[in-house]
Amino acid sequence: MAAYSMTRRELLKGGMAVAGALALGDARLLAKGRVASERPTLVVFWLNGGPAGLFNSADAFLANGAFGVTADNIRSLGNGLYVDAGSLGSLPAVALQHMASVHFRHGLYSHNDSRAAVLQAGSHSQLLRLAAAMPPAAVRCAIVNNLGLPVGVSDHPQLEHGIGFEYIMKLDDARRSLSIAQFNDIREAYGAFGANPMIDNQRTTFAAVEALVREGAGVVFAQPAYTGRQDRQFDTHHDDTGDVARQIMAPITPALDTFLRRVMALPGQNVVTLLTGEFSRTLPGADHAKGGTATVIGKYVRTGAAGRQRPDGSPPDNAPSPEALWAYVATALRLGESAPFGKHPHDDLLRL
Repeated sequence: MAAYSMTRRELLKGGMAVAGALALGDARLLAKGRVASERPTLVVFWLNGGPAGLFNSADAFLANGAFGVTADNIRSLGNGLYVDAGSLGSLPAVALQHMASVHFRHGLYSHNDSRAAVLQAGSHSQLLRLAAAMPPAAVRCAIVNNLGLPVGVSDHPQLEHGIGFEYIMKLDDARRSLSIAQFNDIREAYGAFGANPMIDNQRTTFAAVEALVREGAGVVFAQPAYTGRQDRQFDTHHDDTGDVARQIMAPITPALDTFLRRVMALPGQNVVTLLTGEFSRTLPGADHAKGGTATVIGKYVRTGAAGRQRPDGSPPDNAPSPEALWAYVATALRLGESAPFGKHPHDDLLRL
């Protein structure tokens, strides 16, 4: 695993800053700053097409039974967070104790425009902006598997401080410094063995993502769903019962469970996992909402919900823009002032 090494000067400066904070009694400065020995990594699992809010805003539909939500198939995690019991609610305890739902509103309808609104800021990639705020790494911003980026998002946006996307299409390309034994252990965890070298299924996708995390990558992006339409797997029109959405999520959940158990136990790393799509679904008809609700999992995330979706699946009017979602993620990564996203309104959902 690549390590973030500090120079002697940086170490002395860090020690002086800590000593100064202690002298001033400002514990908040110590709590909010990134631990120097921790390497931050963001993993984005993009749920292309827009998943229904039944997964992470389930209580919004409890009264009307929309998307098939009942008292028997949701799970309360505390602090206002209600999730689908069979998917997010079945993840390991370490994830359930560090999971938040964060809503956003972009006011758009089409898939392409909504994707760009979440993953870009004009001509800038939000993924690259985050990668540029992170410590140097062998892999700064990786796009994993043959699905690549969703349609509507630029494959080659402008560089951020010289950083661009690195496309990882073969499983062996995810290995840089890991030993063969370490790499085979990762492959074994997901059943990712075979003669085909390409990353073109869910097993190899999760294996590649974990390998990159262990290599100390900055940002890793992948579409984990290989069911449904290839260009919009979660585009579940007319799925008012939520049955189709649950079927698409079902094969993702076990691999996500394995992934979170393994990477959240890594010493010296702060791995934040973001699950989101371009929007949620509205009723009737499971149509396109003009915003959505993301799930964020990480060691400094405080379990809870920023707020619930409306009973028809639409985001509340006061939901912030997608930029606030990235600001929240940057804070969960403890990037401090190096992140360019500004403030977010969710300090109550972070362990600062």
